[in-house]
Amino acid sequence: MGTRSRLRSWLRLRLDESGAALVEFALVLPLLMMIVLGMVSAGVGYNRKITITHAAREAARYGATLSVAVPGTLEFWLDDVYQRVIEEATGTLDPLTTPGLLICVAYVHDGGSGEDQTKSLTTGLGYSTGTRCFDDGTRPERRVQVRVERDHEFDALFWSTTLSIGTDAVARYEAYLGAG
Repeated sequence: MGTRSRLRSWLRLRLDESGAALVEFALVLPLLMMIVLGMVSAGVGYNRKITITHAAREAARYGATLSVAVPGTLEFWLDDVYQRVIEEATGTLDPLTTPGLLICVAYVHDGGSGEDQTKSLTTGLGYSTGTRCFDDGTRPERRVQVRVERDHEFDALFWSTTLSIGTDAVARYEAYLGAG
């Protein structure tokens, strides 16, 4: 067998397999797209989780240093800390457009009276006396609780689900002057 005939048979064999790569690519493409889109969606969800964790912690710290008497009443104080959560989230927690949004801010003082009591403000529920955002045990000190939750749509091409991402933050209340 000569060199030319070997070259022709190799070319014929190569031409016969030219569509195989395209078929293999068409079979692998949906799986590859699912993985890539799932990674992007997971990255966006993780970024949102970090953002709301930061917002809750910063709002709790802010509330811990803000005297209840400075804004005037406990309701104004709760509103101020609530707004701080939204500001610190830098657009991630728009109360009008964020799906499944829940923000709870609470001034907790076990066994207090007057303004010195447990009171919270929760998205959609308003003010509530004697209600905490979450159970962090019974302690004699005053504290600020912040809970933030929101929904995140996780998409991976042919599959999607809604996940609830959330965080809790608590800070010891340190602004005793003027707090009653």
